[in-house]
Amino acid sequence: MKRTLKQVLCDAFTLMWKDIRDAKWAIIVIIAYFVSLKKFLHSMCLMVWLTGYPCPTCGMTRAAFYLIHLDFSGAWSMHPFIFVIVGYLFIFCWERYILRRKAGEKWKWLLSLLIAAMILYYIWRMIHYFPGEAPMSYYYDNLAMLIRRWLAGLGG
Repeated sequence: MKRTLKQVLCDAFTLMWKDIRDAKWAIIVIIAYFVSLKKFLHSMCLMVWLTGYPCPTCGMTRAAFYLIHLDFSGAWSMHPFIFVIVGYLFIFCWERYILRRKAGEKWKWLLSLLIAAMILYYIWRMIHYFPGEAPMSYYYDNLAMLIRRWLAGLGG
């Protein structure tokens, strides 16, 4: 028997709500991590705060905000992988919540491929654009630089 659109959407939201409840502690920890980093360290990226160097995902949050505002070129310039990630999430949600298929090995391989591609792109960006315009710039107020200045002050 075919399900109606209302039944499909009801089942999808029920399953999504169950997934959110099952992962609630992970979600809470992730939100607390980003809020505390932004509030106390003035950066949402631990790598930037520690070393001053951008990480492979630097620019992703800004790209997402550009995408929300339908500024596709701005999103592309901040981090082109935002489009791949949004596509991945859309297809994953479609299969998981609408078609009700279990996430199998295929999704893990695709995620691994995405991570590897992002790391290769990061290396390419570091070679061609670092240090330059955001997000590929060096952030001087980092922990490593603070320690270096402190140690230099002790020796002098």
